[in-house]
Amino acid sequence: MTEIGASIVVTVRNEGKNIGDLLDSIEKNDFSNMETIVVDDMSTDETEDIVKSYGFTVYRRVSCSRGEGRNIGVSLARYDHILFTDGDARVSEHWISGMVNALVDGNDVVIGNTAYTGKKRYMQERVKIFLGDVEVTAPSVNLGYRKDSFLQIGGFDPKFVTAEDIDLNIRAVQAGFKFTVCGSCLVYAKVRDNLISFLRQAYWNGYGRYQLELKHPGITKNTNIRIGHNLFDFLHMVSGGAGYLSARIDYREDRKKN
Repeated sequence: MTEIGASIVVTVRNEGKNIGDLLDSIEKNDFSNMETIVVDDMSTDETEDIVKSYGFTVYRRVSCSRGEGRNIGVSLARYDHILFTDGDARVSEHWISGMVNALVDGNDVVIGNTAYTGKKRYMQERVKIFLGDVEVTAPSVNLGYRKDSFLQIGGFDPKFVTAEDIDLNIRAVQAGFKFTVCGSCLVYAKVRDNLISFLRQAYWNGYGRYQLELKHPGITKNTNIRIGHNLFDFLHMVSGGAGYLSARIDYREDRKKN
C-alpha cells in the first residue's frame, strides 16, 4: 500500500523576501509526512540559500515557465497527493491534512479557500469562469490534485503565460474528474504591492485569457462578469484588456508567419 503523504509544489523567481514565511507556515502544519519541492526559475537573490536551509525541501534550479516548473515539481514528487501554492503565500495550520483528506476521500481535485492580504486598493475580485458547478478559475495558489489524475491529462500546458491553472482545471472537468472544495483549507496570498506590478499582473492575466480562448473556443462566454467600482478596478480592466489585445495581435502575426 502506498504511503499517504503530500508533495507540495512551488515555483518561484526572486522570492527571497517571502519564501521563508511560506516554508515556516508549512513546517508548522500538523502533517509531517510531506515534502516541499521548490522549482526556481533562475533567481538572482537569496531564494536558493533560504530554501536549502529547510530539511523538508527539494530544490531544483531551471529556466522555465510556471507551468513547466510545476510539471517538473510533480515529476520529482514522492507522494500521490500534489498540493500547489505560491512562493509569496502562507498556508494555515491544518492546510495539508485538510487537502490530503479531501483527495483520499476519492476526489481527483480539491480547491482550497484563498484569502488575500496586502493593500486593499490592489485587491481585485477574481473574474470567474464556471463549467457546470465547478469554478475552473480556482487558482493554483491553493489547489490539490491526485498525481495520477494530473498526469492523465498531461499536467500544465507550458505554452501559457498565465491562466495555465485555468486550462488545467478545464481539462480536468472535461475528463470527468471529481472536484470538491475545502473551505477550511486556507491559504493567505499576497496582492501586488505597487501600481506597476498591479498593472503588469493584470496585463499578463489578460494575455493568458486570450490564450485560454484560443485553446478552448467560447470558454469566456462562461465568465461571471465583474463590474468595476473604483479607479483601480478601471485600471485593472484596461490593463487586462490591453494584454488580451496584445496576445491577439501576437498570435495573428504568428499565423501569418506560418
